[in-house]
Amino acid sequence: MLTGIKLRLYPNQSQVNQLWQMFGNDRFVWNKMLDMMNERYKNNKDLPFLSKFKLNYLLKPLKKEYPFLKNSDSSSLQLVNEFLNQSWKNFFKDKTGTVGKPRFHSRRYLKPSYTGKSIVKIAGRRYLYLPKLGYIKT
Repeated sequence: MLTGIKLRLYPNQSQVNQLWQMFGNDRFVWNKMLDMMNERYKNNKDLPFLSKFKLNYLLKPLKKEYPFLKNSDSSSLQLVNEFLNQSWKNFFKDKTGTVGKPRFHSRRYLKPSYTGKSIVKIAGRRYLYLPKLGYIKT
């Protein structure tokens, strides 16, 4: 069973910088993968769109090309691909025309949130352990 929680975090300054880097990396991966999928769709509309597993396979060469992506949690980047894949599915399944093609994410309207599949450990009453960030006060 999957569970979700919302917490208020009180990170130190280095963790704040790292969190903003992770938010930016998620946006960067979304935009790069969306650009690639748009080009693929524009060149040949008969090709099937890429599954989330194929998109995750493309993360490794993307991390080699852009080394700053290694600072992010890999599970959050995989979830970005999963959300992108789901938005393409919704676009193709929609017969009414209310759901448009996925859009690029802007830095200006970035709503900072972190979603990951990794295991989060609760340490004590007020501390949380997140991968790549360490212990954060809640």
